Amino acid sequence: MREHYIVPSPAFPHYVCYPDLFGRYNKFPQHEERREQGQLKHYNLHLIFEGSGYVTNGSGGEKLQLRTGDGFLFPKHAFQQYGSNAGDAWDVRWIHFETQIPLPMLREADETGGWLFTFSNRDRFKELTEEMYALCQPFETSNEPRLSALLYEILVELVQHSERLEGSLALEKQNAIRVAADQIRHKCAEPWSLERMSALAGYSPYHFLRLFQQVMGKTPNHYVTECRIDTAKLLLATTALSVTEVAARCGFAQASYFIRVFRSSEDVSPKMYRMIYGQGATLH
Repeated sequence: MREHYIVPSPAFPHYVCYPDLFGRYNKFPQHEERREQGQLKHYNLHLIFEGSGYVTNGSGGEKLQLRTGDGFLFPKHAFQQYGSNAGDAWDVRWIHFETQIPLPMLREADETGGWLFTFSNRDRFKELTEEMYALCQPFETSNEPRLSALLYEILVELVQHSERLEGSLALEKQNAIRVAADQIRHKCAEPWSLERMSALAGYSPYHFLRLFQQVMGKTPNHYVTECRIDTAKLLLATTALSVTEVAARCGFAQASYFIRVFRSSEDVSPKMYRMIYGQGATLH
């Protein structure tokens, strides 16, 4: 079963939130969507009431499996790819909408490209969406305030009856990123491409980049550079190696580039750092 309701642009321009399109897919295993970045100009909310499906993290990223009681929210203009599992087709209710309400889930979706969550009180959300469907059979302009109010109730009740989809899966991902980060640090002088780093954690480069930034607070390339600078500081302070030798041991192909990066990081040159922190090492 497929239900689609297109809502005309509101005659009153000052609603705090308003739906553009909404509907339901129930026991329709062919349901799949892919939208490139910039194609959809509204927020896109999905609530799963039965069955299961998936959301793909980024173009070419891994599929994250979702089940009854889960949902997802895409921000405006985001890349989107999701669909029903063919063998366990979902009953999913969805709303495309516009709003300026500063809700935490909207902010998180805007910042991360999508918010995955689990929700309770499903009977209440069924009641609210069913009333929205009824107001469009047929739509009348006088229904505008109630449609806006129903959408507002759905969004606010989601804040109260949902939580981020994390649990053991999120912890497993965080641990995988931290283990990969330790491996990179221990071998920071080696050449590290994004593909090689992502292989350590078993994720696609796109998904690894996103997770690494979330867990470590910086990009993988920035992290590699920090690790190399930390190693260089230790060598400068504890050995008599020349600056050129230190650069080579830390993975910098050119000493001039190493000096520039080091100065940007520490506000002093490698030679000056050795003068300040070196323990009897011969200055080169």
